[in-house]
Amino acid sequence: MLRNAGGAPDAPAPVPPVMVLGDHFGYPGGVPHGVTSYFLQVLPALLDAGIDLTACFLREPHPAAEALRTRGITPIFLSASKWDPSVVMKVATLARRRRIGLMHATGLKGTLVARVAARLVGATAILHTHDLNEPGSALGFLQRVAARPTDMGVCVSEAVRSLTVCRYHVLQDRVRVIHNGIRLQEILNVPPETRAQVREELGLSANRPVLVMVGRMHPVKGHRAMLGMLPAITQRCPAAMLVLVGDGPERAGCERLAGELRLHNHIRFLGHRADVPRLLAAADVVVMPSVSEGLGLAAVEALAAGRPVVAFDVGGLREVVMDDITGRLVPAGDREAFVRAVLSIIEEPERCARYGARARIDCQRFSLDLHIRELIACYRDAAASGALASGGTP
Repeated sequence: MLRNAGGAPDAPAPVPPVMVLGDHFGYPGGVPHGVTSYFLQVLPALLDAGIDLTACFLREPHPAAEALRTRGITPIFLSASKWDPSVVMKVATLARRRRIGLMHATGLKGTLVARVAARLVGATAILHTHDLNEPGSALGFLQRVAARPTDMGVCVSEAVRSLTVCRYHVLQDRVRVIHNGIRLQEILNVPPETRAQVREELGLSANRPVLVMVGRMHPVKGHRAMLGMLPAITQRCPAAMLVLVGDGPERAGCERLAGELRLHNHIRFLGHRADVPRLLAAADVVVMPSVSEGLGLAAVEALAAGRPVVAFDVGGLREVVMDDITGRLVPAGDREAFVRAVLSIIEEPERCARYGARARIDCQRFSLDLHIRELIACYRDAAASGALASGGTP
């Protein structure tokens, strides 16, 4: 912290008005995605922390945003078509009217629009990378053209850092890794009796080994791989049950595959659920056979629930799951190793309990309060460097 001439610490640098800009709030048809959860938790917390906040999304209104309105945030939806260049001027006009100093952007298009609009209004762009999706050659070229030395990058994990530098063209020393945070207490405070209640609701006995997989049913999440591994698990553990929480384009294909593999007695498709903390209470193991993960919020939620995670060692999952401490990380795509890891936990109650107890402690690294403090510190750094670049005083 800087000190003034008298030796007393200076007050923290003020944060100018912030625009959070995203491509969309969720998938069409009212389906949420991981960034939906992020917005619903982080935007109200930023407002509570005193940030002058504008939330803007390039695409159509989404019903999940109603939860923001109840917290005093009125999101703006521009309903722009996918390749509508006029949206840049709409964002710039809004930013100028609201005296925006920082444009905190997510999404392949949102980050590009923010960079151009920030240049038009004299703001600083903060690019927030949540996943490992490549922008592609065309968008990558435009990102490079629009890049400025004052741009700042926020990555959800170290795994995303190189993508932010090489594909979004943010300077290496301008990139910060800030792990996503969640409201841990919503999971930590689930009553102990919930486990028995949920199992009764699902028709599962108290001692039946239950594997839970939480996430949108999309190829990148590895649902088909999990179904392919389930017969080997049930061969050794005939009582094992896989509970799939989530919906998406892979569901119909996975239901057909489950039928072909004769897994009807070992699998439940629950679809989208709003009570994930309750469902995690009923789990013995949380499985994540993902092909790619920016961080892996389902793994973070599992830690808070005190449930061990078995995951392929991809992307940011290695920054969440500590191998043989809070679960098991196995080489990406190694299905035999994944099966062995699952069986080693469900067949050894002491190991399961040890992993779960440590997970409850380790989850504090992903608290929402910590995330908000680090994000606001990033805002202050971005604002100070932007002021210096424009010849002002930080």
